[in-house]
Amino acid sequence: MKTYETMIFDLDGTLSVSKSPLSDEEAEVLSHASQQLVIAIITGGRFEQIKKQVIDRLKPDANLANLYILPTSGAMMYRYEDGSWTMAYQHPFNDEEKERVISALRRALADASFDIDPVILKGPQIEDRGSQITLSALGQQQDPEVKYAWDPDRKKRRELVSLLQDLDDQFDVKIGGTTSLDITKKGYDKAFGIREFFKVTGRDITKALFVGDELVPEGNDYAATTTGIDTRSTTGPEETARIIKEVLQAP
Repeated sequence: MKTYETMIFDLDGTLSVSKSPLSDEEAEVLSHASQQLVIAIITGGRFEQIKKQVIDRLKPDANLANLYILPTSGAMMYRYEDGSWTMAYQHPFNDEEKERVISALRRALADASFDIDPVILKGPQIEDRGSQITLSALGQQQDPEVKYAWDPDRKKRRELVSLLQDLDDQFDVKIGGTTSLDITKKGYDKAFGIREFFKVTGRDITKALFVGDELVPEGNDYAATTTGIDTRSTTGPEETARIIKEVLQAP
């Protein structure tokens, strides 16, 4: 295998089960990797959610100085400096943009050929994440097994994407996670985040690998393929752990 100095990961479906903390194995492998590699995590979630799922699960020997967090699909970035997490950049929505997106999402849900019973929702269905608006169709805190069963073929979310075409002039709408749509300002997708990461850190993209579970054209990881970074598709956390081990063992 090619030798890499940097690994960039999606989170849900890649490093962890949707909205769940890293497993013991994944926490151990990622902590070990941070001693040898620069690690970046780019995902649709908020920093606080990523902290719960990843940072709080890492082992004491993890090198946090080698860890970069890019929430909201890369529209912002955090790095660890002087004992705390600091924001390197942020590109938030303004109030008018937020209102346009949230109204469009509500119309799409009302016009869809399927219904979602409000009784089954767990947590917010539409979430303002500052630099991104996310639809979690069954609610942010829905049980993972319920999420996986709801739209395994992505047909429901593809229908919602088609109902949101009026946003295409100003926003990017991508399928993410198991029940989600991630909406960012046009151009502020994972490709933007990856490019900004390399601009800010000065690292070499030719010595970096991106790993994600949504590298198909409509997936929210697909944008990574346009940056020139090497990519690997994964079926989930267990395969991701194997990929990390392969990279660490490369000559």
